[in-house]
Amino acid sequence: MGAHRYYYTMYDDKINSSSVFFATLGCPKNEVDGQIWLSNLSKSGFKIVDNPDEADFLFVNTCAFIEDARRESTEMIEAMGNIKRKSSDKKIFIVGCWAQKDGAKLLERFPFVDGVLGNLDIEIAHKFFLENYDKNEKLVHIPNEPRNWYSTYDFLRTYPYAYIRIAEGCDNNCSYCVIPSIRSSFRSVPVEIVIQQAKSLIENNYKELILVGQETSRYGQDLDGDVDLSYLLEKLDALDGDFSIRVMYLHPLRVTKKLIDTIARLPKVINYLDIPLQHYDDDILRRMNRGYDSAYIDRMLDMIKSSDADFALRTTFIVGFPGENDRKFENLLNFVSAGHFLHQGVFKYSLEIGTPASEFPDRVPGDIASLRKELLEMVQDEIVIDHNIKLENNVVEAIVDRHAIREGISIARMPYDAPEIDREIRVQGIREPGEKVNIRIIKALTHNFLGIIEE
Repeated sequence: MGAHRYYYTMYDDKINSSSVFFATLGCPKNEVDGQIWLSNLSKSGFKIVDNPDEADFLFVNTCAFIEDARRESTEMIEAMGNIKRKSSDKKIFIVGCWAQKDGAKLLERFPFVDGVLGNLDIEIAHKFFLENYDKNEKLVHIPNEPRNWYSTYDFLRTYPYAYIRIAEGCDNNCSYCVIPSIRSSFRSVPVEIVIQQAKSLIENNYKELILVGQETSRYGQDLDGDVDLSYLLEKLDALDGDFSIRVMYLHPLRVTKKLIDTIARLPKVINYLDIPLQHYDDDILRRMNRGYDSAYIDRMLDMIKSSDADFALRTTFIVGFPGENDRKFENLLNFVSAGHFLHQGVFKYSLEIGTPASEFPDRVPGDIASLRKELLEMVQDEIVIDHNIKLENNVVEAIVDRHAIREGISIARMPYDAPEIDREIRVQGIREPGEKVNIRIIKALTHNFLGIIEE
């Protein structure tokens, strides 16, 4: 999950003079969906505006992965409802994962909403919207069949990084997860489509291409020929241009020596591994249906550390899963304390109706799960601050992502940090997004740095 994002650009009218405000919530995969929606809407003649008060249509691109995500989506939908009450001619549309998951039920929950459009096939949903948006009736369209991939779409951002979805759906069937029921089964985007999208982004001066999917490490298993993630990385690395490549969402079972060696060898691929483990206790991993145990995790980490390259590691954990008693949580806490990972996300277990885990006994009270989440975060914070302090008074290479709200401050990021979720550097002075700079770290904080640009 992450903070909601707004997108702004202007297009000449082609079909109509209506305007759209579009808010995206959730993960980078959902952001790609948002960009596909925006690209289609703008090509259909809609003006995309950054102020909902100026828009005729208010779109909320929702996340439904866990309860916290739905809560954040609810807040945004209700905020749009408050704007509509002041101007009743506006229309609100819910799109994204929550729309696909609950469909018309959302109209009962939010009676002021005018339509619900699913995300399993955005181009079909967009076509339905175009054909019906001017009708004086509630609109519901939930695609039944998934689209395997989309042709090259415009990426309407001012940041120097862009997400490329290389796969969609998931077949892992983790016991707690609703994603397979929302996103359908796993399917890879063909190599030529990924390359085409990458070339378009490089031509538009994006400096970091971030590969995403429910599980990127399974890439190619459903494609003809000897195609896998390593093959795709080789093809992307060979493209001309000044850019880098980052891979997110690697499943532990498919983090192989071949993949590690490929990432380490290719100059444009960042030595950054995002490997969601979800837990370390063997029984909890078994209940989660993750397909591996703690011994496998240990072997995988040993294999990564045996590489000549220096990797930055990120992971995520779920606490409060049914059956997680004090001893099993202690196993996880001790593992985290070992400091294998530079970056870590922690989520409280969210009971999702229809998943196997929703029927499991031995549920963990919410207050205990919250405490365990805080403990894991406190331990990780100590690890990170110790690492960060070692960078004080050192000069590091970084890329400028954006300007801060405070005047005269730029926000930059080292290669070891992914945008929006990892550490940032606040530096005095305005530099253009995408500019690579050398920064002297003058102060290390837990999740951020203060620095000055070395000319």
